[in-house]
Amino acid sequence: MILIDSNALIVLILGLIDTRLIPKHKRTSIYDEQDFYDLQAVIEDIRNLVVLPNIWTEVDNLLNNFKGDYKQEYIHKITDTIKNSTEKYIPSNFAVENFAFIELGITDTLILECAKDCKLIITSDSKLSDYANGLGFKVFDLVKNRNDRLRF
Repeated sequence: MILIDSNALIVLILGLIDTRLIPKHKRTSIYDEQDFYDLQAVIEDIRNLVVLPNIWTEVDNLLNNFKGDYKQEYIHKITDTIKNSTEKYIPSNFAVENFAFIELGITDTLILECAKDCKLIITSDSKLSDYANGLGFKVFDLVKNRNDRLRF
């Protein structure tokens, strides 16, 4: 299973709706269509994804403001993604008792806990990526991937 963080999930959902939306959204303006395709290649199948409820809430809060046709497409894509991925709940009080909470906050600390049962974390958060790498988790860092691609 592959655990995905909020911003990477936003890139995914926007790309599923219309890849031209990715550079237009304030949370994903540094990304382009290729980042979406790279992300899709890593995920391979939505059924491989694990998403925390905290992340679904944040993604929906940031994306649920579309109008017209995009609103319908958003509802369709997020519903399909929720139904086909796995949601894993970890109580928030677990996070506040963990050493990483002070630096990372609730959601990222819970991601580290959930990652114990996953083969990969997908994120664009460098602090979370550094922590996860330091703990020995395999990470696909969307920002690092983008920077590496643009370097060549």
